[in-house]
Amino acid sequence: MNTLPSAPPPWIRKEIKASRGYPVERAPEGAIRLDAMENPFDLPPLVHQRLGEEIATLPLNRYPDGEARELKQVLGSVLEMQEDCIFLGNGSDEILLNIFLSTPGPILLAEPTFSMYRVLAQIADRKVIGFPMSHDFTLDMKKFIDAAVSESPSLIVLSHPNNPTGVGLNLRDVQGLCESFSGGILIDEAYYPFSRDTLLPLQKDFPNLMILRTLSKLGLAGLRMGILSADPSIVQELNKVRLPYNMDAVTQKAALVICKEFFPLLLEQTGWIIRLRESFLADLKRIPGVVPIPSRTNFFLVRLTKANPSIVQSLLLDEKILVRDVSGHHPLLSGCLRVTVGKKEENALFLSALERILKGFL
Repeated sequence: MNTLPSAPPPWIRKEIKASRGYPVERAPEGAIRLDAMENPFDLPPLVHQRLGEEIATLPLNRYPDGEARELKQVLGSVLEMQEDCIFLGNGSDEILLNIFLSTPGPILLAEPTFSMYRVLAQIADRKVIGFPMSHDFTLDMKKFIDAAVSESPSLIVLSHPNNPTGVGLNLRDVQGLCESFSGGILIDEAYYPFSRDTLLPLQKDFPNLMILRTLSKLGLAGLRMGILSADPSIVQELNKVRLPYNMDAVTQKAALVICKEFFPLLLEQTGWIIRLRESFLADLKRIPGVVPIPSRTNFFLVRLTKANPSIVQSLLLDEKILVRDVSGHHPLLSGCLRVTVGKKEENALFLSALERILKGFL
């Protein structure tokens, strides 16, 4: 069978043929993975053993609970969300796609931001309006509100804190946006565990405000668990788009066990990462030719003042250290790499390799 890529069939939508999708790099064996904003700390053997015991008893010949009722109850408790306001997805990406499929008009983004927003919008055949952030990666909310009024999008998507910049939003600014805009407003709080700052309290006054969370950054990236908090009227409509049984039995059971029995451990691990982040920032600042952007997440946007980030990424890969080159994603990201906070020893190896590589450019 011919395995070489060929021209796409003529019956595939032109928007899909023109897209590049979201690249997921395969990590070399033994690599230091600082490219995907994962929690570097695995769950202890006791947790794995407990999961094995529970999953082993699942009746896999039966469909799972299509509404994930027990899981919503537990998530509502640990995330301080109302159970009837919770909508679950196979990762945040599925929730985003469901929302994009459910809303008719343009989507307004503040950029640079998470590249999957545009990828998913293209899949949903949606127009995207990009509003540029300031050079320090803050958002001029007054001008953004003006853009929302003039462009009349059906949906606004903002990230708090933002990926890939690590910069957060101001609660009063978002409140002003909610007061000025009646369409859907989605705040992606994927990195809430590291900022400890949420816009969730605004929902009681603004039913058009949706808050998106995930368990991935807490340390459960392999489970693919996205959580949306939204007004029950929105959840009702999104359930019409959601594929039946989108949350499989294994994911539901694993998330239940961890959230009921081991959630404090996940919070403890995020505390470790926050402390590592502060020392990592201090070390980055000491390297000539490096300007790190202060972050409220588990990663840093790092601007290289003398070196080509694509070359630096390649040279780091030669040493089995993975980082993300985001320099081509948006003009404001020119010269930038994105680096996840790893374990202490991983950070040290990265810093040593980066400093050594950059000496060749200075």
